[in-house]
Amino acid sequence: RKSLTAVLPTFTAILPTFTAMQVLVLSFTGISSTGMRTLVPALRQLTRLITLDISYNRDIRDHGLESLAHILPLLKAMKVLNLMRTGISDRGISALVKALPHLVELQELNVSYNNIGDSGIVSLVQTLCQPSSLDTGHNRAGDKNLTTSPHYNNTLQELYIEENSGVTGAGLGRVAQLISALPALTELHMSGDYNTPAHLSDTAAMALAEALPRLPALEVLDLRYISMEPAGFQAVVQAAEKHPTLEKLLYRRRGVPEGADTSASCLRLN
Repeated sequence: RKSLTAVLPTFTAILPTFTAMQVLVLSFTGISSTGMRTLVPALRQLTRLITLDISYNRDIRDHGLESLAHILPLLKAMKVLNLMRTGISDRGISALVKALPHLVELQELNVSYNNIGDSGIVSLVQTLCQPSSLDTGHNRAGDKNLTTSPHYNNTLQELYIEENSGVTGAGLGRVAQLISALPALTELHMSGDYNTPAHLSDTAAMALAEALPRLPALEVLDLRYISMEPAGFQAVVQAAEKHPTLEKLLYRRRGVPEGADTSASCLRLN
């Protein structure tokens, strides 16, 4: 994985010839926003692409994501989109949410470790949950327990929104109110930022606890770098412990309220 900068013209000339390509991993390749604009005309021709990973390219930033978002509606087969550590903020997310309704097969979305704020994260999750913009006929085979109501997105399985520097407890509280509309989720990573941990009010924590039974496939819930009051913490832990499939509730040891019960088998403290 070396920088594409020097060979980008050659790479973009060759890429469209691989019309059957399904997986493209360009992480750690030094792509900038300018490079993304150069790459987009080639990407738009890869209509069979299932996985696109451009993570760990911090110079892509909002301008680069805006260029990519413009052609994402053409990549309707997309199931995995990894934008981790690409330097994006709310502006880039605004462009992305316009494209998301076209990605009806999307199963995994990663926007973690960026500079997104509350408005961007809430807008993103709202868009993923919108019944009017997502095809709800894409349930995974064998998942008969997932609701087929048009008010739910039964396709998205993994959502990574953790470690965004602008997200606060208020934003994560709103996410907690929305996520029950994503019943196919197996992994939800909504940790706060390491440097500025988010605080969930009791109201927000209770909303999260109430949402867990409505996520019947959930296996991993990442709440590291989040703090809660004792009542909220216990409500979330108890709901997690009762959950039939939840194996890991990730939480920071330093954030555990004093005297709280940490004996739940699913609780992983670090």
